[in-house]
Amino acid sequence: MKKLAIALLSLLMVFCIAGCSNGGGGGEAPAEEDNTLIVYTSTASNILEILEPMAEEKTGLEIEYISMASAECYERVVAEREDPQADVFAAGGPAEVNQDLSLFYQYYSPHNDEVPEEYRSKDGYSYIDGGNTSVIIYNTKLCPFEITGYQDLLDPRLKGHIAMGNALSSNSAYYQLENMLVDFAKTEGNFDNVDDLGWDFVKQFYENLDGKIVDSSSAVYKGVVSGEYWVACTYDTGALNALTLAGEAGEDVKIVLMKEGIVTKLGGGAIINNCKHLENAKKYVDFITSKEWAEVQATIPGCMSIRTDIEVPYYNDIGLNADTKIVDCDSLWTAAHKTQVVEKLQKLLEDINFGS
Repeated sequence: MKKLAIALLSLLMVFCIAGCSNGGGGGEAPAEEDNTLIVYTSTASNILEILEPMAEEKTGLEIEYISMASAECYERVVAEREDPQADVFAAGGPAEVNQDLSLFYQYYSPHNDEVPEEYRSKDGYSYIDGGNTSVIIYNTKLCPFEITGYQDLLDPRLKGHIAMGNALSSNSAYYQLENMLVDFAKTEGNFDNVDDLGWDFVKQFYENLDGKIVDSSSAVYKGVVSGEYWVACTYDTGALNALTLAGEAGEDVKIVLMKEGIVTKLGGGAIINNCKHLENAKKYVDFITSKEWAEVQATIPGCMSIRTDIEVPYYNDIGLNADTKIVDCDSLWTAAHKTQVVEKLQKLLEDINFGS
């Protein structure tokens, strides 16, 4: 278990794993016409502000980032299967890509061998450029008690004062839901039976949420800093970014790693199959998986690197350590079960008349 915990801790880091060389993935790509690249992304704006100019400078490409909720990015790729309008999907990671590999192009990055073997891309479809864990943040001036985990969120004093994103359209909110489900599973470690997961807890949580679904992931954590919400279920990168931007106001906000256990997820994307700028997409993946970008990424709040020669302050910032309870529910599990989980959530929300 200790070995597993250490391995999963590493999965939280900004990975430079991924997709380059000897491609294959179905069909010949159209000939390159220009240096354009189009990326569907759900990447946080504070990261894009740094990534876009650097990526353009290092690759020589003119990159257009089209930002949407993660679920919408994936839906676009599916809808445009016969005529892709973007070249790179950067709104998730293996959990999303493995739902349908025919949508993506197989490509191994030349940097793939630069990371520990256990974190190298095995199939070449997903490149990994990040990792996240769900967290709780709360405003210590507003919340009437200390929060240590999910169970505290059922306290009736918090009703209507908790914010969470839309788990039907946001990856970060969905992963929060998934984290709750596996933490409160009726049979510990039995995650294959979706009906055996912690739906009783989720029902009570949504009842206490009292309709506070927030469509913008950034508005969730920013709302705690501003005092609009007392508590929020969010993700580590967003929470740390909020504290950085808040300055002194951030001193009233505390980040919590749930005592019931945290689930780590890989983030990244893939080259879209039959995209119009295949060679440009390869150049982009080469850059996004490079040590050069990893060194910059490690300076952004919440971002990490698996490389041993890069110093990352992230762990101390959120209190992550060897004693943190980590629950084994990887991205491939998500790919296999997300449809079932979403369907059950939709039914649950209807049954409790959520938001009405």
